Amino acid sequence: APEEALGPLTRCSFIQGIFEEGPAGALLPLEAAPGFVLPRGLVFGAKYQGKTNELVTQMALNLALRYSSGGAGPRTLVDPMAGRGTTLLWALRYELDAVGVEKDPGALEALQTHLGRQTRLHRIKHSHQRGSVGRRKGAGSFVRYELGGHSLRLVTGDTRELGTLLGGQRFDLMVTDLPYGVQFRGARRSPLEVLREAASGWMESLRPGGAMVLIFNTYLPPRAELEALFTGVGGEVRPFSAPHRMSESIVRDLLVVTKPSLP
Repeated sequence: APEEALGPLTRCSFIQGIFEEGPAGALLPLEAAPGFVLPRGLVFGAKYQGKTNELVTQMALNLALRYSSGGAGPRTLVDPMAGRGTTLLWALRYELDAVGVEKDPGALEALQTHLGRQTRLHRIKHSHQRGSVGRRKGAGSFVRYELGGHSLRLVTGDTRELGTLLGGQRFDLMVTDLPYGVQFRGARRSPLEVLREAASGWMESLRPGGAMVLIFNTYLPPRAELEALFTGVGGEVRPFSAPHRMSESIVRDLLVVTKPSLP
């Protein structure tokens, strides 16, 4: 690879090191920095049960960037099942503006606590605000941060009302980690129950040429069902797969879907 490619290469989630071939086949480690404007601890510093794997999330974001074909100007990202914001925090490191929706109202407090700690630790200049979504009582709350020259906003609410919650805003990228299927009174609940009602709104929230990457458990739902759901609302499935076993009941994979560009 040419020298100017070393920085972008270090942003690949699978890169562990970059070496130069030296005399007699020796491998000499090279210094290469990904050029992120914000520290690693922003993404990796938060530890809690059920946290999305940070490197898988980075892979999903890289794929979304690879497959999107938006126009000129800064790209924006949405996570419709944002949890405590791992995807949104990655987006900030990639110098993207990001918005997430999460049904658990406790996610706002968790994000504020984490960002408060990280901004103090690394002395990051920032601003933040908290408020309510819209005028309808009980519609939800939000927290918004500006740091590193970009913004992050996390909104509480139902992902099936994505367009309403976000005021019809459209995005270049969508990255989310779907629920893997949880035990509930002895039965496993599939995310398809929610996705069937949310899929059209998710696709509508993408700009033409935008890309969606979903991290999912291949057992629940099977890839074929997930593909059929999003092609049914106008998406185009791209030929990418990277299955890897997490446990006996979870084989994680990624689905890439794009929204056709305008003629």
